[in-house]
Amino acid sequence: MKNLKFNLLSLIVICGLTFSSCSSDDDSSNDQNADTYIKFTIDGTNYNFENILTAESNSITFNGNNGAGLTDPGDTQIALWLPSAITNGTFDVEDGFDAEYQVSFSSESLNFDFDFAESGTISVSQSTGEYVIGTFTATVTNDDSSTITIENGEFKAYTID
Repeated sequence: MKNLKFNLLSLIVICGLTFSSCSSDDDSSNDQNADTYIKFTIDGTNYNFENILTAESNSITFNGNNGAGLTDPGDTQIALWLPSAITNGTFDVEDGFDAEYQVSFSSESLNFDFDFAESGTISVSQSTGEYVIGTFTATVTNDDSSTITIENGEFKAYTID
């Protein structure tokens, strides 16, 4: 089941790259997502992922990692899942693929293998214009029953046109 979830997330990320590379913008910058980010804290350790990938299928995901990119994602990845019709407000995070608001988390160093948060919130303060901006928290438990709390989460990602 873990491999199926990982493969699904990988497919979403790849599709997102495909769709984002088809933009009609004529931006010659090599780092066009430089002002996008997902930041959060786990047990006093700060994480700051830049160049966030926005992907869309049945939902919109904002994907960040601590590696050099999609082909080298590093050892820690996070994805925020929101419904396609994003609105401002605070929403409860739920576990599983069928929930509207989700947080998925993977980290080799923390022994988490694509686990969904069981609880938390995603607050969207801006959902119109070029960016979606907000905050989040999440509690995630892995297969070994280890639990982490993701705190002080912030994100800024491109919307889907």
